[in-house]
Amino acid sequence: MRSAVAIAVLACAFALAPGSAGIAQEACVEPAVPAPVDGAQVSEEQMRAAAAAARNFIAQSDVYQLCLANVLDAAKTQAAADGKPLDIALESTLRTKAEANQKVKERVGLEINTAIGVYKQTHLK
Repeated sequence: MRSAVAIAVLACAFALAPGSAGIAQEACVEPAVPAPVDGAQVSEEQMRAAAAAARNFIAQSDVYQLCLANVLDAAKTQAAADGKPLDIALESTLRTKAEANQKVKERVGLEINTAIGVYKQTHLK
């Protein structure tokens, strides 16, 4: 998990080189959403794997959102240096992506916490 996060951070850093706003935006890769699980139907091993997948997704989402914020900051800096206004469409797109990912991140957290609660009620009586 840490290596995936490190690779994502490095990709963001390389993408934020001057003059690469388009490339930078492409380097911000939204993580895949883990499948929800039914805590009543999974084994302990499956529950542990699902919890790990949710934690990994949340960590990768944090990196993704940071990457988007860095792209926006770089675009603002470049626009100021060029004496031009910030591209409103770029700003809107980046903010929309970050907000959408945050909602998914919150949903994944709620789903795994619910699944863990159900698992405990079902299997640990």
